[in-house]
Amino acid sequence: MNRSSCAFRTLLFLTAGLSTAAAYGQHLWWKPKPATKPFTCIYGEIEVLASNPAIYYCGCNWWPGNPAGGYTGIQDPGGARHNMIFSIWDTTADLHPRVVEADSQTVFSRFGGEGTGAHTHSDYHWELNKTYRYFAEKVQDSTKANTLTKLYFLDDTSHKWVHEATISNPNNGNISVPTFGGGLNAFLENWAGQDKTAPKLAVYRLWVGTSPKDLVNVTEGQGDGKWGVLDGSFYLAEGDDMALASLFEKYKGNGGATSGKHANPLTVPERHIPRGIVRALEKLPHAPAVPADKQ
Repeated sequence: MNRSSCAFRTLLFLTAGLSTAAAYGQHLWWKPKPATKPFTCIYGEIEVLASNPAIYYCGCNWWPGNPAGGYTGIQDPGGARHNMIFSIWDTTADLHPRVVEADSQTVFSRFGGEGTGAHTHSDYHWELNKTYRYFAEKVQDSTKANTLTKLYFLDDTSHKWVHEATISNPNNGNISVPTFGGGLNAFLENWAGQDKTAPKLAVYRLWVGTSPKDLVNVTEGQGDGKWGVLDGSFYLAEGDDMALASLFEKYKGNGGATSGKHANPLTVPERHIPRGIVRALEKLPHAPAVPADKQ
């Protein structure tokens, strides 16, 4: 596992008194086309088709192992809870990120373990078979000394975008601080390492760019574990093969399912973000500022 995907997992294990050695994950490495400008925006979609407690469906992990690397996605912690996760690692051992804006429902803290940084999460009951949408952007603050990474998700209940949090990272000259990139990946992680035969299945889609207007769909990917293409989207899965086969048959629609149990990349048809979503991304709300003594 890479550093970015492991650190919050380690925090969960320390809290629960479990061993980090139990964690198990499948990965999908996004392969965006070369761009003239570094990516400063990402938009992603996750649809969970089968779940189990202690599963993290990470939609995008950027710059793993690099200064200010981070990730976002959704979790099934169990106990009838579902939530959203957004975390960023330290720029350096001495340059720490701070949560400077946060929705009233957002919980945030500093974490340690396998790497250190700023963590946020928000309880939100995402549901099976529904599309979870998120958007993240990086901008410079007024001093140009810090990069502000903002994370939003679409609340299906209110049909409004929620600004979960803004995390501020000090710049230090590394390209990984002000941009997204450096081994973009998604993953499905069983952080407790339990119930491995129970079916878990999710599809992932990602767009990258410099603004909501120029976001380009990532149509090529390569994975490990149980991965492939399902009905025109990339999937990651865990569980008994026969149980998963039944799920594939149920959800494949007209697109079919392709196993990715080989070393070669796979491609999916290009998708376009609905115009209504793009217009909404251009007029996103702002969460309240976090007082300096709470950061």
